[in-house]
Amino acid sequence: MAKKNHQPFESTLQDLVYSVDTGLGQKIIRTTLFCLFVIGLIIIFTARQFRGLDTEAAMDYAQLGQNLAQSNHYITQCVRPVTIADVSAHSFDGDARIMYHPEIIKPPLYPALLAADFKFFHLIGVDLFPNSEAFQGIRIYPAEQMAIIPLNHLFAALSGLLLYLLGKKLFSHKIGLLSVLTYFLSEMVWRDSIKGTGIPVLVFCVLGAVYFALLAMIHRRERRPFWSWGLFLLISILFSAAAFLTNYAALAVIPGVALFIWMMGSRTQRGGYVAFFYLALVFLTLSPWLLRNYHVSGSPLGLAPQIALIDSAKYPGDALMRTLKPSFSLFADLNTAKAKWSKNFNDLYENGFTSMGGGLMIAFFMVTFFYRFVRVPVHNLRWGIGLSMVLFFIGVCFFGKTALPLYHIFWPFVILYSLAFFSILLDRLDLHIELYKMGLTSLFIGLTALPLFVTIFLSPRPGPSYPPYYAPFIMRVSELLKPNEVMCTDMPWATAWYGKRTSILLPQTLDDYYEINDYRKYISGLYITTLTKDKPFISSLIEGPEKTWFPIMMGRLPKDFPLKQGFALNKQDQIFLTDSVRWGTDQVQKLGEGGEKQSAEQ
Repeated sequence: MAKKNHQPFESTLQDLVYSVDTGLGQKIIRTTLFCLFVIGLIIIFTARQFRGLDTEAAMDYAQLGQNLAQSNHYITQCVRPVTIADVSAHSFDGDARIMYHPEIIKPPLYPALLAADFKFFHLIGVDLFPNSEAFQGIRIYPAEQMAIIPLNHLFAALSGLLLYLLGKKLFSHKIGLLSVLTYFLSEMVWRDSIKGTGIPVLVFCVLGAVYFALLAMIHRRERRPFWSWGLFLLISILFSAAAFLTNYAALAVIPGVALFIWMMGSRTQRGGYVAFFYLALVFLTLSPWLLRNYHVSGSPLGLAPQIALIDSAKYPGDALMRTLKPSFSLFADLNTAKAKWSKNFNDLYENGFTSMGGGLMIAFFMVTFFYRFVRVPVHNLRWGIGLSMVLFFIGVCFFGKTALPLYHIFWPFVILYSLAFFSILLDRLDLHIELYKMGLTSLFIGLTALPLFVTIFLSPRPGPSYPPYYAPFIMRVSELLKPNEVMCTDMPWATAWYGKRTSILLPQTLDDYYEINDYRKYISGLYITTLTKDKPFISSLIEGPEKTWFPIMMGRLPKDFPLKQGFALNKQDQIFLTDSVRWGTDQVQKLGEGGEKQSAEQ
């Protein structure tokens, strides 16, 4: 019987050391260290810069996710007069369903992810939504700190993984790693992540759509079996639909992917048919959502296109959202939107498009359009991305600066092509000393990462988000109403999120308020904050759109006004009115103490 060969212990130890030094072990150690670096960066940036949600969009998304988790229906507690008019006009009985108001502005994927996140914490017994008493002593709302921001961070990290895979497939392992490093050292990435508006989710979906379309077309060009490239194309279609359902801005990406698919067709492999197939299947995947919107609001995209009329000559400021009787006319609205577009173009072109990432990498990216890459996929994908960027920029000029952060979905592609072109220039310099190349590459990446280090180490921590958002005020005022009662306020997204009460945006005029109260739904409370009180005195409060509300803000209630009881908060900064005394002396005293505490924090 043959004896088994046993490897000496010294040889086994040498193999282990060699594996750690040069083989698989080295890769594991480097990957682990890089992951720890990213996690540390996330923790430091979040601890330094996050003090709670501070934008309308973030709170609106959050309350949509909360309602979806609790009711399993895509409804909103942030009700706007314009949506009341639209929903009631397209319902069979004229009911706007204010207590179960369908959301017709924002798409559902990001709120659905938030809802799943909230349900997970509920299953493991963690209370993310404390009442005002339980919230005492907590600096940041638990749902924001434990669920919303970590979810955005997770998708930012997953986007980095997809960026590496894309860079490795298009260029090389080195370009992929440098691109991921630059991406994670970009201040805008983590700034978008702590905003809580779902931009990292959108970036992940866009990267997924492009990456799997690239794999599909490379496999097809190599004449692999249909199932080999068809499966990747199907995944790209699903990612494209997911991007659209995250934010309608992704509509600009879909034609760019279709152009890339069409250009990847050879003489015998016509790409036009595959591009048409891609567009048709994306539309088919989205059709249930488009039909739902059409049934509820009479438009496949709901009221999202009408957002372009906000802050226009026809609807200055937030007048569109606050009007109960909007007048939409296709040709007149197109002229209004065109005037707004021309007004926004120069400012966004100079201060938005060219300044992304400090302007350095976007400059290198633009130069690549004058250079022909040897590899066909690299060359063709660049034109697809370019088309999407042009379409997005044309669209964003209709919506203004509030939509400009969505432009960051193209940042990963800018990084990728900029670093590849920079690497080509270094090779052309024929530098024989590798240290010079490493130094120049580090300088290039370091200049892009400079805003991140300044923000972390030199910039002061942001202050509280009051005015107007102070969670204890909002929670205590909202809890004075019963869950089945309705509030009217100038920040319904905040009272819906922190207060968990159905909230109607303050109408443009007092007459519209009476119409909602008398014929739509009885309003039990009125909450006016610095969003209204801090508007220009003459142009807005005395002679402008707020003139019907000015006497109420000054405490002079009309004789027929139904809400007669109330009190002021934080040295007259805010005012709350209701139909009866719903509070005790201790509750009002707590609100006053909260105001003094907030002033001390500021």
